[in-house]
Amino acid sequence: MRLLDLILALCLLTLTCPLLLVVALAILIDSGPPLMYRSRRIGKDGREFSHFKFRTMTPGPEIGRVFFEHARITHVGRVLRALHLDELPELGLVLSGQMSLVGPRPLPASLLENLAWRPRARVRPGLTCLAQLSLLRHGRLDKRLQLKLDNIYITRRSLRYDLRLILATLAALHTGEKADLDPAGSADRKAFAARQA
Repeated sequence: MRLLDLILALCLLTLTCPLLLVVALAILIDSGPPLMYRSRRIGKDGREFSHFKFRTMTPGPEIGRVFFEHARITHVGRVLRALHLDELPELGLVLSGQMSLVGPRPLPASLLENLAWRPRARVRPGLTCLAQLSLLRHGRLDKRLQLKLDNIYITRRSLRYDLRLILATLAALHTGEKADLDPAGSADRKAFAARQA
């Protein structure tokens, strides 16, 4: 599976290199530097690593789940999120071995508190997984369901299963289904919205 990661990530980076440059230029013109959003995430064996992707929000204090702070999302950021282009730099993390193409999405330690997340530590976090596919198809995803789907993937993972998930993710992206960014869209996000009130 590591060989598959290397081959596909290298091919995708080569193909999307012009797009990466266009996105970088658009971000700088729209809202200036920094170009990347960096954070600490939990990876394989419970080790933290430096995670980065294209910045889609104006810089500011990270309080709560900043992903849902609509007022801070830039004009270019909305487009990047809608097309999932903000995550393209993660291909570099796949090449470095911090992430895999398929695996549970990397989460910060604060979102893993009080959750039975230990099985996640057995595998590298990934760009897509069962939970990410569910989000693409249905537009919302509670944290508990995400954890359940991640654990299902971990018990079933294989090269064939990873290939199926990659193809299913590409198909879901092709249909144009977008993630619901509304904090009131699920129980998890309602709780977040209540804490911000």
